Amino acid sequence: MGRIRCWRCSKEQSPAFFCTECGAVQMLPSNTDYLEVLGLPDRPSVDVGALKETWYELTRRLHPDRFPNATPEELRASVAGSALLNAAWQTLRDPESRGRWWLERQSEPLGKNNNQVPPALAALVFEVQEELLEIDEGPGKVRDSLEERLENLESRRESDRTRIEEILQEWPADGDEKSGALADLKNILSELSYLATLVRDIRRALKEA
Repeated sequence: MGRIRCWRCSKEQSPAFFCTECGAVQMLPSNTDYLEVLGLPDRPSVDVGALKETWYELTRRLHPDRFPNATPEELRASVAGSALLNAAWQTLRDPESRGRWWLERQSEPLGKNNNQVPPALAALVFEVQEELLEIDEGPGKVRDSLEERLENLESRRESDRTRIEEILQEWPADGDEKSGALADLKNILSELSYLATLVRDIRRALKEA
């Protein structure tokens, strides 16, 4: 991302919430890169503990209540900066959302060339759909089966989320390994998307049964 110029003192600098020269809160573009503005390395691995400390500190400094005598421009920058900071925190703290964001940052969004059920899930999706049809006709033993299925799906989701974090922590710099990591990340995120749908449908069916 390009550099910004302070509205108060005209200091040119890399995107940051505050001017390094005069300390004025800055009005940052909506497409400001989360890693850059938080001063983090250009990698998808994140120390969530350190990120949380940074978020707390910047939240305190950016809060509009800290600018009681501010100009309208400062107040707008404070509100916009707080919104951007919270969006960065919500995205980067969670491996799944961070993985999706990282794919987009690599110009490989999850939906790009990826509109089919993952082969490893195809049979499972069919089985769950069959059981959901059966519960509509009468709960019986199907309810017990779906409850067990729900537990297994939740466990699989947690395993996938752990695997995403591992991929992001071990992200290669470039070359063929990077292409492989992109493919692996996209496959797991795609699986998680389908698993989330199955979990939602089962919970709804169990609630209505």
